[in-house]
Amino acid sequence: MAIEESISVMKARVEELKGIVEDQRGRKNEYAAIISQQSEALTACKDKCNQNREHREQIEEAISWYNKVLGFRIECGHGVKFIFSSISPKNPNEEYSFTIRHENEKYTLLNCDPHLSDTKELVYELNKTNGLFKFVRTMREKFQEAVARGITPHGSSLDQDSSIVSLSAPVASVSSDHRYESPLKERGLQFSESNSKSRKVGKGHIVHSPGSASSLRRSSRLKVTYMNVNG
Repeated sequence: MAIEESISVMKARVEELKGIVEDQRGRKNEYAAIISQQSEALTACKDKCNQNREHREQIEEAISWYNKVLGFRIECGHGVKFIFSSISPKNPNEEYSFTIRHENEKYTLLNCDPHLSDTKELVYELNKTNGLFKFVRTMREKFQEAVARGITPHGSSLDQDSSIVSLSAPVASVSSDHRYESPLKERGLQFSESNSKSRKVGKGHIVHSPGSASSLRRSSRLKVTYMNVNG
C-alpha cells in the first residue's frame, strides 16, 4: 500500500513538473517573440539614425552653400532673425535683415531693415500658405529691389510697426521661444541677440546678385528641399 501511494505521489509530481515545463516553454516562446520585436525595432531605429545622419550632412552642406554664396545666416533671440549680405554690389558686407516670430500658430514680422512697404501682404500670404522659405526668398528679392532704388539698412530696431495677421498658419514651422532649437542652431551657426551696425552705400546702384533665384535653382548642391530658400 505504501508503495502504491508513493507511486501515485510520484505520478502526480511528474504531471506537475510536466505542467511547469509546458508553462516555461510557453513563456520562452513569448519572450522570444518579444525579443524578436525589440530587435526589429532596434534595427529600424538604427536605420533611421543613419538616415538622419545623412539628412543632417545634406542640411549642413546646404547651409554652408547659403553662407558662402548668399551671405545668409540666422540668429535666434526675440524671434528668428534672417540676415543677408551680398545684396549690395558696392558693399557686399552690408547686412539686410528681418525678424519673424511664430506664436499661437501665427507669424508676425517684428522688424525689417531696411523697411519694406509691402510686407503686410507677404506676411498675410505666409500665414495663409505656411510657405516660410518662399517668404524668405521673396524678402531677399525685395531687399535687392530696395538697393536698386538706393535704399540701405539703418540698423536694427524693434520699434518698427509689426505686421501682424490673425490668420492661423497651417503648421508651426518657426518658434520664437528661447528654447527653440532649429537644425541650424544645432550646427553651430552664429546665433546671438547682438544686432549688426551696417555702413551706408551710395544710392542708385543696380544689383546683380550671384545668389538670384534662377542661379539657386540651377545649383545641384541644394539637396534639402525644405532648406531651399530660393525655391
